[in-house]
Amino acid sequence: MKPLKAPGPDGFTYRYYKAFYPKLKPILCRLFNAAREGAPFPAESLLATIVLLPKPGKDPENIDSYRPISLLNTDIKLLAKILALRLDPLLPVLVSPDQVGFIPGRQAYDNTRRAADLVWFAETYQRPSLFLSLDAEKAFDRAEWPFLFTLLKHLGFPPTFLRMLSALYASPGAQILIPGADRIPFEIRNGTRQGCPLSPALFALFLEPLLLAIKSDAGISGLTVGDLEFKLSAYADDVLLSLTDPPTSLPRVMDLLGAFSALSGYKINITKSEALPVALTAEAIANLSSSCPIRFTQSELVYLGVRLTSCSADLYSANYPRLFATLKAELECWNKYAISWLGRLNCIKMNVLPRLLYMFQALPVPLVASEVIALQRSIDHFIWAGKRRRVARHTLYRPRSLGGLGLPSLFTYYYATQLAQVVAWHAPAGSRRWVDLEASLMRPNKIHHWIWLAREHRPLITTTCPAILNSLRLWHRLAVKCELTSTPSPMTPIFGNRDFRPGLHVRPWRDLLDSGVCRILNLYHNGTLIPLQDVSGLSFLHIFQLTSYATQAHIKQAALAPPTRFERLCLAGTYPRGLISSLYRDLTSLLDWKELSYIHAWERDIGETLDSEDWLDIWEMSRSVSVCASLQEQSIKMIMRWYITPSQLAHMNRNLPDVCWRSCTFKGSFFHMWWTCPRIVPLWKEVQDLLILVLSKPISLDPWAFLLSRPLPELTFHENKLLAKITLATRRAIAEVWRQPLPPCMAKVYGKIRDTQVMDELTAIVRFTMPSYNKTWGPGWMRGYDL
Repeated sequence: MKPLKAPGPDGFTYRYYKAFYPKLKPILCRLFNAAREGAPFPAESLLATIVLLPKPGKDPENIDSYRPISLLNTDIKLLAKILALRLDPLLPVLVSPDQVGFIPGRQAYDNTRRAADLVWFAETYQRPSLFLSLDAEKAFDRAEWPFLFTLLKHLGFPPTFLRMLSALYASPGAQILIPGADRIPFEIRNGTRQGCPLSPALFALFLEPLLLAIKSDAGISGLTVGDLEFKLSAYADDVLLSLTDPPTSLPRVMDLLGAFSALSGYKINITKSEALPVALTAEAIANLSSSCPIRFTQSELVYLGVRLTSCSADLYSANYPRLFATLKAELECWNKYAISWLGRLNCIKMNVLPRLLYMFQALPVPLVASEVIALQRSIDHFIWAGKRRRVARHTLYRPRSLGGLGLPSLFTYYYATQLAQVVAWHAPAGSRRWVDLEASLMRPNKIHHWIWLAREHRPLITTTCPAILNSLRLWHRLAVKCELTSTPSPMTPIFGNRDFRPGLHVRPWRDLLDSGVCRILNLYHNGTLIPLQDVSGLSFLHIFQLTSYATQAHIKQAALAPPTRFERLCLAGTYPRGLISSLYRDLTSLLDWKELSYIHAWERDIGETLDSEDWLDIWEMSRSVSVCASLQEQSIKMIMRWYITPSQLAHMNRNLPDVCWRSCTFKGSFFHMWWTCPRIVPLWKEVQDLLILVLSKPISLDPWAFLLSRPLPELTFHENKLLAKITLATRRAIAEVWRQPLPPCMAKVYGKIRDTQVMDELTAIVRFTMPSYNKTWGPGWMRGYDL
C-alpha cells in the first residue's frame, strides 16, 4: 500500500507501519486474530475523519458544493486490504459477467462496446427497444448491513471471514474536519465505507441479487441475439438496461427495483434516470413517458462517459469532436503557464493520453484521420510552446528506450487499443459478454478462428456490425505489417478451414475438438505429430485425412514455428494488466525509425563509436539520474545537443562571428564549448580531482562519462550514480553562464551538487530509500565536500 496516503484520526501513516513493522507485526497479528474470533475493534479504531473538498466552480456557501473524502485508520485498512486480496480471486466466479466494476480482469469498455453493439443491432433489425440508464441515489452509502451480511452468509462465506468483516462494521463512526470547528463524532449505520479497500467488492456482491433477479425474470424481455439474451450491464452502481417490449418490461423492472430497495436500502432516483428509445414509435414513447417519470431522450444517452446515440452512424460525431475540442482548449490554456519542456511532455502523458485511451477503448469506431492529425499538431505546438522545434519530430515520438522522448503517437495508441480488443475476442465463452455478443453476430463463423485463416480461405462475413468490421479492418492492416502473425499462422484453425475440406463439417471431429485440438499448433507436441489414433471417435479415414494435412510442408512448418508474442497473448485467453502499453511498445519498436543524428555528431566529435549497449546505458542514466524533472531535462538536452553555439548562430546569420564566446579565438562548436575550450578544461580537471577524492579511485577524464554520464566499467553501480550526479551538476553550472565570457567557478559547481544531494535526500526520506541514498551519497562524498 502507498506510504504517503493520508492517515485516519489516529495520525499513523503507512510509513509508520512500514518503519516499525518488526515491532508492530506481532501486535497486529494478535489484533487481527482476535477479530477473526469475533472480538470487536475499539470504537476509536473504527472512527473516520471526513474532509470536505470544494467542487470546482461551485457555490462555496452551498453544502452540495463539497465532496466528502473519508480517511480511515491504517490498521483497519490493513485488515480490509488483506480480506480484499483474499476475496478478489473469487469475485469473477461470484459476480456475473454483466457486472464489470472493480472485478479483476474486467474493463469498463466491456459494457460500452456491448451497449454500442446492442444499439446498432436494435436499430439495424428494427427491434423496438428501450435503453435505460439507472441513477442510484448515494448507492454505496445506502447498503443495509443486515441484508449484506445475510447475502454473504447465503453465498457461503466462511464464519471466520464474516466475523472479521463484522468487526470492521461493528460500531463505525465519523467526524467532519472543519477548520475552527469542534469534531463531533457520529455513528454510521449503513453503507460500505468510503476509503475501505473492501468496499468495491462488497458493493458488487450487494448489487448482484438485483441483477440476477432482472435477468431471471420472465416478465422482463431483453434484446435477443442468436440464442443469447442481453438485459443489463453494470459498472458498480451504473446500470444500463436493454429492454424489449417496454410496456411490459418497464413496469416489471420498477416493481423489482422497489422490492429490492425495501430489502437492501438501494434506491433509484427515477427522475434522474434516462431512457433512449430505439425503433420505438412516437406513440409508444408517449405512452411510456406518461406511465413512468423517467426522462426520455431522443438522440443520445450518456453511459460511463460515452454518448450512446440512437443512430449508430452518429457515435463518432457525438463523442470525438467534443473531446478533441476540449483537449485543444486545455492545451491553449496550459500554454500560458511557465511549464518546463519535460513537464509539457508529462502533461500529455498523464492528462491528455488517459482520456483519449478511455475513448479509444470505449468506442469501437474508426477515427477521422484529419481530426486526429489536427490534435497531434496541437500537442506538438504545446510541447514547444509555439516556438521553433529544437528536436527532430521523429526523435520526439521515438521510445525513450531507443533514445527518443516517448511523446505518445495517437494513431499508434489507437491501434494498440483495438488490438487489445482482438486479444479479448479469445476469452473463454461466458467470461466477457460483449465477446459472446459479437460471436453471435459472426455466426456461423467463429471470430477468434476466422482472423487466423489465410485470406483466400476465409468465408464471407455475414455481419455488418461496425465494431467488428472496424477491428477486422485494423487487423488486416497491421497483422503482417507489424509482425503480429505470419502466413500461415500456427494459430490457423483446423476446422472451418477451406484448406482442410474434410474439416468443414465439424460433427465427425467433435471428440478431437473436445480434447482441445482446434489449431494446427495443437497437432504437434515436442516436434512430433500427436497420436491421432488415441482419440476416440476418429475413423481410419479421418486419421488419414488429418495426418495428410498436418504433414504438408507448409502446414508442419507453421505448426512448429514459435508463436509471436501477440499470438501467445491470444492463446492465453486473458487480458493482462498493462496490455495496451505493451502492445504500443511492440508497435513502436517495429517502426522504421530514422538514425539519430545526435549519435553521429557525438561519435564524430569524440572520435569513438559506441555500440548500442553503451547508448542504452547513457539513455537509462539520463532517466534515472534524478527524480527532479529539471535535472532530467538538462541531461536529455545535453544528449540531444540542445544548446545553441556560436558556430550555429554564424550559420544562421553570416554577420555573426563563429568564435567562442569565451574569447579563446577558437571556433565555437558544440564540443569545443563544452569540452575542449581552454577556459573550460581547468574546470573539468577540478571536477576530475573531486571525483578521485570522493571515490578513492583513479578517474580518467573521459568525455563520454563527464558529458553524457556513460557508466565506467571500473566503478560500481552506486559510484557511477554519484559520478553522473556530480557531472550533471557541473553541466548545469556551465549552462547557467552559457553565453558569458568566463566559465563557472568551482564554488558554483559545489552549490549545484549540494542542490542535487538535498533533492535526493528528501526523495529518499519520502520513498523509504535511505539505504540506497547512503550507498550513493556515502562517506566518500563527505570527504570531498568541504563545507
